[in-house]
Amino acid sequence: MGEARTEWEIIAELAERMAGRAPIFAVMGLGKKLAGLVGRRFTPRPFVDAMIRMSEGGNRFGLRRGGLTSRRLIQRYPHGVVVAPHLRTEVLDEVVAYRDGRVRLDHQDIAGEMVDLSRRSEPADYPMRVIGMREPRSENSWMHNAPLLMRGNRIHRALMHLDDAAARRIGDCGTVAVRSPHGQIALPVSLTADIVPGTIAVPHGWGHKGTGGWKLANRAGGANVNQLMSSDPADVEALAGMSWLTGVPVEVERVDSVAFVAVNRE
Repeated sequence: MGEARTEWEIIAELAERMAGRAPIFAVMGLGKKLAGLVGRRFTPRPFVDAMIRMSEGGNRFGLRRGGLTSRRLIQRYPHGVVVAPHLRTEVLDEVVAYRDGRVRLDHQDIAGEMVDLSRRSEPADYPMRVIGMREPRSENSWMHNAPLLMRGNRIHRALMHLDDAAARRIGDCGTVAVRSPHGQIALPVSLTADIVPGTIAVPHGWGHKGTGGWKLANRAGGANVNQLMSSDPADVEALAGMSWLTGVPVEVERVDSVAFVAVNRE
């Protein structure tokens, strides 16, 4: 609690830590330190300016006459400019970060995690797995308040394999309850053969509940798939430290319209 940061702050700290890997990171890390020395807060504007200066077409901080800076880019090319029409190929030996310049495919940590996964038992009460899904007109939840993108009476709908639905007497466009060890949601489901049996795909980004002035998004409703996920820090992904948001064990059951309303009011 209280440790949330914006994306650019996280990127700035990563750049500072990786200063020894590449000149662009060294420049950004130095800029962050200088801002602190003079008592000023490092903001995204000089961060972006440094990226433009060090990129293709940039002025390399005065070393390349006529090169781009953020101000020059805005003034001369308000709609952008192509700086690298012909990208070079065969550059992996220059950009791969491993010491020998080769990509290592044999990682002991990953191999060990795969062994652990192969030994993991399936919970008897949750025979299916919920997987994530991104919809073309959603882009997470950013576009649910845009009238043009919400045309056509869009609703939150999961995808489920025909065989799994038949075993549970679930019809196309029927309402299902998706239950995990951590929570439960309800939403309509579409049946398809184009999904792996044993999984149900639930698009994320829905379930707006009084989100500021997002009146259209709030009316669109839907269910918050995160209610199926664990919030226990012990359940984060071991190697990346990411939240466990896909492949979560669930059971899917048919519900009637009354049950659907009750579940989504909880």
